[in-house]
This record gives sequence, structure tokens and C-alpha cells, in this order.
Amino acid sequence: MTKVSVIVTNYNGKGLVRSCLKALEGQTFKDFDIVLVDNCSSDNSLHEIRKFLEKSPLTNPIKIIPSGSNLGFAGGSLEGLKHTNGKYIALLNNDAEPDERWLEKLVMAMDSDPKVGICASKLIVYGSDMIDSAGDGFSTALRGFKRGEGEKISLYNEKEYIFGACAGAVLFRKKMIEEIGFLDEDFFLIHEDTDLNLRAQLHGWKVMYVPTAIVYHKVRSSIGKMSPMAVYYTLRNSEFMRIKNIPLFLFFRCLPGFILGMVSEFIYFAIKHRYLPIYFKAKMDAIRMLPVMLKKRKMNLRGAKIDSKDLMKIMTPVFERSFLRNKLKKFIYG
Repeated sequence: MTKVSVIVTNYNGKGLVRSCLKALEGQTFKDFDIVLVDNCSSDNSLHEIRKFLEKSPLTNPIKIIPSGSNLGFAGGSLEGLKHTNGKYIALLNNDAEPDERWLEKLVMAMDSDPKVGICASKLIVYGSDMIDSAGDGFSTALRGFKRGEGEKISLYNEKEYIFGACAGAVLFRKKMIEEIGFLDEDFFLIHEDTDLNLRAQLHGWKVMYVPTAIVYHKVRSSIGKMSPMAVYYTLRNSEFMRIKNIPLFLFFRCLPGFILGMVSEFIYFAIKHRYLPIYFKAKMDAIRMLPVMLKKRKMNLRGAKIDSKDLMKIMTPVFERSFLRNKLKKFIYG
């Protein structure tokens, strides 16, 4: 059995995926294989990948899985999982370039504690001195967020247990996946990692942030930061995530923060960025999928090992000064 299987999902990433694979070539940790899923790219990505591999010194086994349709990040990762045999499963975005010790540091952290199911990387915005994600947090507005987003890379240097990890560069324990499932293909993309982070926490798995596992990320190079696609899945999937995972007691406990978040979301997307039709389409589509999500909710909460009080302990209060300041800054300038 390989120690780590790295899944890279590619969609029209002809100009990105070579750099991602090149960075995997130089990893100091060698006991890994690669599963590359191409989501029916139309930009000749597969030809570029095969051309690169012909000249590459990469000796790790690599499986190229062409998909007959675009399965999204979640569906592509699920398809990749079928072709893995690693004890640990890593996900790496095609627009990400890991530092040479990335896998080494993640594996060391995972090996150190059998209760850890997820190890989060430190993602740095490519070509800058700013953090993209120092792991993920979850606020009492019942929303996931990137810890440290937009802050200096000199911060967030302590290894610690946190709420969750960004799926753009992460390591999972296969045993955890077998217990709670993997990314939900109904999400397609965006917030699929928040959903999985919540399931992991509810089932008693720990998430460790590993600041020395560094990855340089060309943030949302594939779908755009505020593209209609990104906005739609952000708005729809935030509802999926809450319906599937939030216990009723926790929902009512966080009601003031939740209301503030919903009002802010409407003003930001529907009014400031003029995405009113997409806003309503996303919310209506979430309602249409309610029976499916409620069925999944029943399965998720049935096996929960921690209660709402325990979950509250690792959540970030929405009215915390530093959190509110950062969110206000993003609201105004984002």
C-alpha cells in the first residue's frame, strides 16, 4: 500500500497543471502516487499533461482518469478516490504549487496523532506575501471562512487543532473517509470542504493545522473570484451545508449571528455586486434540493459523537472584534 495518494482534479487548466505536477516532482517525501482526474477539459489539457510526463523525471506512479463530463471539484475528487490505494488521501488544486516539504510535513503531523482525520496546509497567495488560508474556521453566523485570509505570511505559525481545512491542499486519513464519507458530489464545487469539516468534527475527528506545510495558490484561477458560477455555488451550497449538518439547538443558539450573516450576504451579493437573479436562483435551487439534504442530514447527525456545546467551543464568535473587523474590511473592499 502506498502511504499517500494525491488526487489532482483538472478542468481547463492547461496553463496551470504543469506547474502543479512539477512541484510534486520535487517532494522530499517520496512514498506517494498521483491520480489526475480531467473533468472533460476543452483546452487540450490532457495532451499537455501527457507531453509533460514524457519529459518529466517524476517516478511516482500516476493514473490519468479522463471524465466524460465535468463532475466539478467534488465529483472529480470522488472519481479520483476510486482509483487510490493510499493510507492517506491528499487533495491538491491544479492551480496550487506545494513547497518541496509539503507532503513530508503533513504526513508527520498525521502520523503523530491517530485521532487526527484532517491536516490543513498554509496556503499563500501566489506571488504575494499574503495568506490565502491558514486552515478554515467556522463562525457563529454558521458560515465557514478562511483563517488568516489577506493577512501577512509571518502570522499563523503555530501548529494547532482548528475547525477545518481548505480542500485546495489537504491531507485526509483514509479511515476517516471510510467512516464519514468524502466530498458530497451534490455541491459540485465550493463549500464541499466546509461540509466535510463539519462532518469530521461532529463525528469526533480532529483537524490539525500544519503551518510548515506550505502551498502557493493561484486563487480561483479556474472559476474566477466573483464569477456568476462562483457566486451561485457559494450561495446555494452554504444552505446545503447548514441543512445537512447544523443541529437545531446550535441553530437557535447562533440565530442572531445567522440573521446578521444572511442580511450581509444579501447586501453584498444581491445589491453591491448586482447578482440579485443569481441570488434568488441559488436559494430556490437549495429549497428544491431540501428533501435530498434532509435525508443526508438524518444520516450525518445519527452518528454524531459530539453535541452542540462541544461544537460551539471551536466556533468563532461573529461579534468577536478581530473577526468582525476582517469581515467588514472584506465587505467594503471585496
